[in-house]
Amino acid sequence: MISKGQIRYAPQAKHMRQLWLLAWPLIISNISVPLLGLVDAAVMGHLDHASYLGAVALGATLLSFIYWAFGFLRMGTVGLTAQAHGAGDHQRLMQLLLMPGLLALVIGLGIVALQSWLIPLGVSLMGASLQVSILAEEYLTIRIYSAPAVLITYVCLGWLLGRQDSRSPLILLVVTNVTNIGFNLLFVVGFDMTSDGVAWGSFLADYCGLALALVLVWRRLIRFDQTIHLEWHLFSSLAGQLIRLNSYLFVRTLMLLFAFAFITSQSARMGDDVLAANTLLLQYVALLAYALDGFAFAIEAACGEAVGAKKRRRFYQLCNAAAIYSIFVAIAATVGFWLFSHAFINMLTTIESVRTIATNNAFWVMWVPIISVWSYLFDGIFVGTTQVQAMFYSVLASLCTLLPLWHLLEPWGNQGLWWAFLGFCGVRAIVALAGYLWLSHKQSWFIAH
Repeated sequence: MISKGQIRYAPQAKHMRQLWLLAWPLIISNISVPLLGLVDAAVMGHLDHASYLGAVALGATLLSFIYWAFGFLRMGTVGLTAQAHGAGDHQRLMQLLLMPGLLALVIGLGIVALQSWLIPLGVSLMGASLQVSILAEEYLTIRIYSAPAVLITYVCLGWLLGRQDSRSPLILLVVTNVTNIGFNLLFVVGFDMTSDGVAWGSFLADYCGLALALVLVWRRLIRFDQTIHLEWHLFSSLAGQLIRLNSYLFVRTLMLLFAFAFITSQSARMGDDVLAANTLLLQYVALLAYALDGFAFAIEAACGEAVGAKKRRRFYQLCNAAAIYSIFVAIAATVGFWLFSHAFINMLTTIESVRTIATNNAFWVMWVPIISVWSYLFDGIFVGTTQVQAMFYSVLASLCTLLPLWHLLEPWGNQGLWWAFLGFCGVRAIVALAGYLWLSHKQSWFIAH
């Protein structure tokens, strides 16, 4: 029997429409990111040696580890901005652009300054072959200078999305990634470069993206008729909130990136062909993640605004609407990979040994959407409501599962590695669901707001 409470929180057509209008530009823009990875993998996969693909995979993984360690610059910004937007606090909206933006610039310059220490250490920890390691260092030495541009763009994306603007992120990410693909093809195909050409293409695209992000933000700012107040008590209060929020997000992201870097590292230890094959399969996982994140990003903005406006019923209706959309996408992704995995793998590489390994392990990847959909959904809710402790504990629990599970399954080789990855995804989803139910039982979403 369906209770009155359940009917009360069932999403209405307007909630489904609101989420869809927010989500579809984000889905398209998000998918453009892994499509860039697919193009890079396809270009490298058609060269004469797997080491080029392995080098780009290794370098991109390490760079993701460095950049997304500071993913709180987007996540922290979008949650607080959405709540300020829901409350109609324009002064706080302006502060939430300035403070994280300055922090992103400082962190980006710090990453560039520490490159001589970060790059050799990161490559050595991955345990790849000598040839892949040398090419990966060359790739990273070029790409690392994108750090200030990438991190400031994170803040701009979070701020725009928090203001319920999903069209601007669409324009920004699609233009940046299409530009990136164009530069990569120009350098690799046109100028006969290898992994270094991909690095230069991405570097130039990152700064084109920053320029466009600043233009899009400026178009929003000129609509405000208020000036920024720099009183210390206003900024110190906000700084304290940002530090508390971002410390959880920072450590959570480090753990999550460590898990994916661990998978790539263990793949590298099994040989260049296994590394290349798992890289191709993880490209599909990335494609899935960005598709599901479209609804996760939409619920970040939507539920954050509902919390800021103190609309309890609307909050739960939006959460349930996002769940319906997310489950549909997950089922479609599972069926799609089941039907087209062979075509997907064959499209990305002509190296027969890599194709064989990828095909033999495609079965495990098929189940990733159904298992991991919940973690993406609840992460979006946690970010929008700034209840980021729940995100932290879900990833901590999953990481504590991954390492001992891989230790037990290591004799199974690459199949054991994929089993361990599925266990990681499953535990993360279960703990996130438990966190959502607990916070809903305590009604903690609205206590601090």
